[in-house]
Amino acid sequence: MSERTLFGDLPRFAGGLQDLGGGVHAWMQPNGSWGESNAGLVLGDGESLLVDTLWDLLLTRRMLDSMRDATDEAPIRYLVNTHSDGDHCWGNELVSEARIISSRASAEAMGELTPADMARFARLGSVMLRLGGAPFVGPGRLRAAGRYLRRMQSPFDYSEITPTPPSQTFAGSLTLDVGGRDVRLIEVGPAHTAGDLFVHVPDARTVFAGDIVFLGSTPVMWAGPVEGWIAALDRLLELDVDTVVPGHGPVTDKDGARAIRDYWSYLNSEARRRFDQGMPALAAARAILRSPDFAAMDFAGWDCPERIAVNVNTIYRWLRGEAPGIGPLERVKVFVAVAQLAEELAGAAPPALHPPAGIRPLAPV
Repeated sequence: MSERTLFGDLPRFAGGLQDLGGGVHAWMQPNGSWGESNAGLVLGDGESLLVDTLWDLLLTRRMLDSMRDATDEAPIRYLVNTHSDGDHCWGNELVSEARIISSRASAEAMGELTPADMARFARLGSVMLRLGGAPFVGPGRLRAAGRYLRRMQSPFDYSEITPTPPSQTFAGSLTLDVGGRDVRLIEVGPAHTAGDLFVHVPDARTVFAGDIVFLGSTPVMWAGPVEGWIAALDRLLELDVDTVVPGHGPVTDKDGARAIRDYWSYLNSEARRRFDQGMPALAAARAILRSPDFAAMDFAGWDCPERIAVNVNTIYRWLRGEAPGIGPLERVKVFVAVAQLAEELAGAAPPALHPPAGIRPLAPV
C-alpha cells in the first residue's frame, strides 16, 4: 500500500494493480476523492480489454506500466470508457492503437469539458484567492472556492493531453469477444453523466460499475436524474455478480451498490421536501448535512460530503424542469457552494466515521 494518496492523505485501501482472479484486474487509486479514479483490465487469450484511462498522462502511464507483464502476452485490443468524465478517459491517447468504445451519449459529451478547460478551471482557483468577491457570490466565498479548487487540482497535470474520442459507439448494450470470453457493455445513463455504462464480465462474476458506484467517497451527480441513478443501481443488483469495482473507492460487492442506493433514496426525499418548502438549493444541502437524521446514516462519514451541494443543485434543476447538464458559469457557482460547505465542515466537529458497507479488504501490493 502506498504511504499517501494523491492528496497526501493516509490510504484506507490498497492502491495499484489488484488481481481479482479469473484473469480480471482492478487498478485502484485511494481514497477515491476528486480524480482518484479506478480502472480495470480483462485478460483473454492473446488480447485484453482496458476499462478506462485516468485524469492525466502521468497517472495513465503509471497504470499501463503496472499492467505490462500481463499485456505483453495479451495486448490491449479494446478500451472501454465507462463515461465522459476526464478522470476516466483523458489518458486515451496512450492506448490509441486499441478500439476505443463508449456509449453514444458519452462520446457526444466528451467535448463539453476539455483538458484546456480544466487547466483554466485550476488557474481560476488562484484568481479567486486574489479576489474578495464577485457579483454572484458574497465576500470571502471566492477565496474559499479558490483554496478548494487549488487543492482539488493540485495532483494533476492537464498539459499535453490530446483528447482521443471513441472510435466505436453504441446505445443499449454491446457484447465483445475478448480473446474467447464475453464482455458485456450495458448502458445505464443518464445518471452520473449522460451516458454511463457497466462493463460486465459474466464468467468472472464481476462488473466494473464506473461512477455509478462510489464507495467511502460521496458520489456526485452532474447529469441526473436521481431516479436514473437509482434505476442503474437496480440494474446492477440484478446482475449475477459477486465483485463490483467502483469508479471511486475500494472493491466491493452488491452491498456497496446498496449503500449508494440508500444515499440517493435518502437525498432525493430530503431535497424534494425542502424544494417544496421553497428552500434554496445551498440552504437545503446545508440543512440536510446538519440534520440528526443524516448524522445517523452510514454515508455521513464518507469523504467529500460537501458534494451534496452539486447533488441537491442537480435534483433541483430536474424538479424545475430545466435541461440536464451544467454550463461553465453554473459550474463555477456550484463549486463556490461546494467550497463554502467544505470550509464550514472543516470548522465543525467531524461526523462519526461509519465504516462503508460492502468494503472488501485487499492485500497490499
